[in-house]
Amino acid sequence: MMLFLGKKIAHLKTKCPHLKVIFNGWEHHPYASHMGFFDLCGFVHGKTIGQAWGSKQYLPITRLKKEELYEKDFDKYEEMQDLVQRRVDRISEVVTRDPERRSVFFDALSFSIREVFRNVFEHGETDELYYCAQYWPKSDKVEFAVGDAGIGIRTSLGQNPNFRFNSDKAALEAALLPSVSGKTHQPRRSENWFNSGYGLYMINRLARNGGSFVIASGESAICLTPRTKTNFTTSFNGTILRVSFRVSEIGDVQKRLAEFRKDGAEIATMIKGSGNRPPSAMSMLLRRDYR
Repeated sequence: MMLFLGKKIAHLKTKCPHLKVIFNGWEHHPYASHMGFFDLCGFVHGKTIGQAWGSKQYLPITRLKKEELYEKDFDKYEEMQDLVQRRVDRISEVVTRDPERRSVFFDALSFSIREVFRNVFEHGETDELYYCAQYWPKSDKVEFAVGDAGIGIRTSLGQNPNFRFNSDKAALEAALLPSVSGKTHQPRRSENWFNSGYGLYMINRLARNGGSFVIASGESAICLTPRTKTNFTTSFNGTILRVSFRVSEIGDVQKRLAEFRKDGAEIATMIKGSGNRPPSAMSMLLRRDYR
């Protein structure tokens, strides 16, 4: 919610420079102040984005620019997706408190954040994103959110002549299906990583196993839980996504991914225009499996 409101307020202030927005009593919201929420909105309150160090249970609102993935000279010879994985592993290690990176909690979080980051940089036509995360051990819950000010789901899918929709709602619902992408009609540029349209599908399936999945883009938002699907009318410039897991109900991540892939392959055959492209092998694996 902080990412959504913060980016929305910042957008409104940019779009309407004469609009005056005042926060009264901001000092009574120490969590939001510490996480960098007010700075994201464009106000001089609390900590700035990137100022808070975070801890073993949370990561404050953080800005990640694509250029920051290239940390060393030889990184320019690496594929961007592998560099994303490196950054994501560090994020997941902090939130899961798993320096060995072997727990199912780490697997689920690392896989999900990786696919979200990939979607932003590969489809959003933007070079930066914002994210934050929180782990509540007592409630057995972890939550992370990622937002960007890119072109949005509808425009992104519309780059594929097979997926041009008349509404953001239709585009969002299609984007959560397997083998639906704005780039599946293009030739593969990598033997290891390529656009197959399985990223959001796999994440929402994994999240709904005891958790929830929310995505908003343009004028529409969708909330998915294990038993419900709810559509909302909203307004967001770009795309924002929130994933919530109940840690004890994650289960064997690799096994579940295999199940979802099998289900997805069957569903893809019924989607007109998908090309039924299978997911890239790398995007179905956990980092420890292909290192």
